[in-house]
Amino acid sequence: MRSAANDLKRDDASAEQDLGLPPGAFADLTSGRRPVDWDLIGKAAAVWPLNERDLLPIHDDCPDGVRVHRLADSVASGRTINRGGSPYYEYRDTAMSRVASYRPEWISMLRVVEDSDPDNPAVEWNRGHLLYQFTYFVGPVNYYYRWEGVSHCVEMNTGDSVWGLPFAPHSFTSRSATEPAYILALTYGGDLLGDAQRELSVLGPRKARALALPAEQAALLRSFAEARLLSTEELARRAKLPAPYVAQLCAGEAAATGDETAALADALGVAVRELLPTRIGTEAGVHLAYRAESRSWELPEQGRAAYRVTQLAGDPAHPHTTALEVDVLPAADASAGWLSTYQHQYAYVLGEEPVELHWEHRGERRRERLEPGDSAYVLPGTRIAFAALTADPNTAGDADGAAARVLLLRVGGATTTDVRFALATIPGDGIERYLDEDRLWFKSDAAQPGAAHPDAAQPGTAHPDAQESDATDLESAREH
Repeated sequence: MRSAANDLKRDDASAEQDLGLPPGAFADLTSGRRPVDWDLIGKAAAVWPLNERDLLPIHDDCPDGVRVHRLADSVASGRTINRGGSPYYEYRDTAMSRVASYRPEWISMLRVVEDSDPDNPAVEWNRGHLLYQFTYFVGPVNYYYRWEGVSHCVEMNTGDSVWGLPFAPHSFTSRSATEPAYILALTYGGDLLGDAQRELSVLGPRKARALALPAEQAALLRSFAEARLLSTEELARRAKLPAPYVAQLCAGEAAATGDETAALADALGVAVRELLPTRIGTEAGVHLAYRAESRSWELPEQGRAAYRVTQLAGDPAHPHTTALEVDVLPAADASAGWLSTYQHQYAYVLGEEPVELHWEHRGERRRERLEPGDSAYVLPGTRIAFAALTADPNTAGDADGAAARVLLLRVGGATTTDVRFALATIPGDGIERYLDEDRLWFKSDAAQPGAAHPDAAQPGTAHPDAQESDATDLESAREH
């Protein structure tokens, strides 16, 4: 509420006038002494150019940095979905959080087929869905997908994976009536959800189609030149390139060299990366990865390895998505295998062996035993490590020598690369204020009678993660 008023250049008195509040009430609201109720949010959205959601905080359901979902809870969430008049899938929830866009499901294939014909009438297709989907396969599963009217079927087995684009119809069946056959369908929204979806819904489908950028430099050049009201001739003059050649670049009839791209970026006043089109690696809307053909490596490379990592399906179009299969090696020590990422992180314990999850959050170190079928969500920036629970490396492990196996899916969230660059430009205590604005944007002449001075930081408003690196920083956070 304070941040919104600051952005709209309302001090306490003008905010109270807009919202029909008595003197001193706005300071009570923004200090937390008086609750913000739905009536006030509705009134603010009616008189200010805001949406109600702009005034609603996100629910933090992961205060310890990790949210564990047990197999028993997953089984309890099970539900059978009928398709074509008979049971087709059993769905179970796995670890989710309100903080991230994951919607990860365990799905068992209940329909058994005897061939790999994509036109088998026993196959019930869906209509596709908005979310991107990474799929990990366990057992003999047929994967069906359709792209531009052409249907495909691929025989998948344990450890294989696929990454797919939104709204592509697909389906799954089992090739065995006796073997377990299931998938981990890890769907997530990425950049398509949230503010982008809501903004585009206002603009409508015609403008949304016009805003869609093909993966080519010419489209980026045209878009930036149009935004800056630059003619081809003026762009050429600024880039010190021949105008006919720049016209060819903008039409997609020629390809710029690295130096030319840098000159054009300088002329447009953008970073070079803004003129580098994304690379899409999918074929027929999917990227298939077979475990037998996937790259594997050990980590750390120095000293005794704690993990063997296998790269799973992904796509260059989503550089902030990483799918990995992690073998926790026998006698692995958590102190040798700390892992951290800027991404939201999902973990699922595969196979038959448990693993111990260690993590650090807000200066505290924690650990939890995860059994096969357990899953967990991990906040970005939270250091984690996996440790083998079997002390003797000669008496435990699967055929590949792993003491336990964990599936990891890491995805980017709302804190995009651009946001991270912006955070680096904020001076002083600006990041704390960006997270929890606690003061008027200018030094006022006097405080409201009986209220805390509007320029004063309110007690207890320091974010719990404000400082946590050492004792000095913790003391600084307490003072803040």
